[in-house]
Amino acid sequence: PSGSVHELRGTCTGTMAEAPRGEHGFGYDPVFVPDDGDGTRTMAQLSDAEKDAISHRGRAARALAAWLAGRS
Repeated sequence: PSGSVHELRGTCTGTMAEAPRGEHGFGYDPVFVPDDGDGTRTMAQLSDAEKDAISHRGRAARALAAWLAGRS
């Protein structure tokens, strides 16, 4: 109603693997090695819980939940 906008972002940095690895995830997951992981596994090789903990979507969702909790 007020017209105000609150934007939240989540980031996940990393590098590209030399070749696709892993069976989980979608899109770029088989070739993306996240900096916050162990440095050897791609996103497609991580468990769902590991991926959610470091993914940009998971981080943005947690930031949104925290922001909403602070508004009540």
